[in-house]
Amino acid sequence: MNVENLAKVFPTETMEPGTVLFEQGGTDGDGYIVQVGRVELSRQVGDAVQRGIFVEAGEILGVYKTLFENDQRYFTGTVVEKSRITRIPETVLKDRIAASDPFIIYCVRNWPNFGDRLIS
Repeated sequence: MNVENLAKVFPTETMEPGTVLFEQGGTDGDGYIVQVGRVELSRQVGDAVQRGIFVEAGEILGVYKTLFENDQRYFTGTVVEKSRITRIPETVLKDRIAASDPFIIYCVRNWPNFGDRLIS
């Protein structure tokens, strides 16, 4: 199934700049696919906010909390230009992960955490 077809299956809506999809520290685990537009990932570290990772059309975000079985989200995802976003419910992500090959899950969960390296 291609990214455009997911918009026919899962909730998809147009969002204005400033819309927060999820917040750092949040415990929800929904994933998001940017159909059109741009979303910025940011992270509070001490007194500073680190910015500069952008997710654009065709890219996915927000799945790592569920994929890596983390208790909380590491980033805040904020829409920075008018965007059309598809939401993949956490229950769907968990079901798909549970049905996946254990070796593939192991490989993905042990992949280096480049996100921390990029914005540290």
